[in-house]
Amino acid sequence: MLLVPQIPRFDCLFCQVYTAEDLELPWYDRPLIRQNEVGVAICAVGAFVPGYILIAPAQHESSVQALTAEAAPGFLAFVDRVVEIVDRRYGPSTLFEHGSCRAEERRRSACITHSHIHVVPGAYSFNLLGLPVRALGTLAGLVNVPAGERADGYLMYREPGGLVQYSPDAGISQYFRRHIARMLGHPDDWDYALFPQWENVRATQDSFPRSPVRPLPLTEPA
Repeated sequence: MLLVPQIPRFDCLFCQVYTAEDLELPWYDRPLIRQNEVGVAICAVGAFVPGYILIAPAQHESSVQALTAEAAPGFLAFVDRVVEIVDRRYGPSTLFEHGSCRAEERRRSACITHSHIHVVPGAYSFNLLGLPVRALGTLAGLVNVPAGERADGYLMYREPGGLVQYSPDAGISQYFRRHIARMLGHPDDWDYALFPQWENVRATQDSFPRSPVRPLPLTEPA
């Protein structure tokens, strides 16, 4: 079954990154890893630390939870593989997703409608947020939440050595990034558009391991 975006969104960053040739993209959007019909990993603009990346599925869906039953297992295996690389190179990492919903008129924490998981080296005490979390165990638990129990927009995180935690969306833009910025002592630097942290993005592009673990032979970034 074809798992690439059924209707590519040319106004969507991740659809563009998944389908374009590397050299057609700005240096900071060139894939670190791309697996055919599964997903792509790129540097996160606004990287608080080197090694901060985003992992997106090939399918254009609003959240990981919205992936089809056919696409989800392969994408979650891809996430595990990429996180292992990040952990080995940069140290244990925190994962989170601002899982968006289809009701675009409603305020949500996600800023991009194509699902993506943030991987940030370090631990940031997300428990201090006081969210009404439900422990799901693994990422597979996220996609296996029964339809009747799913939040209309959700927050998901997993800290190093911890379980996947699931909560209704707080409705605050870049919710987890705001918290990480506070924990790092720079509470005003949470917005990736205003504080792109290019030095950390470049450090990730230059240091991320690409061989022999890269799934496809793609053109290396300049």
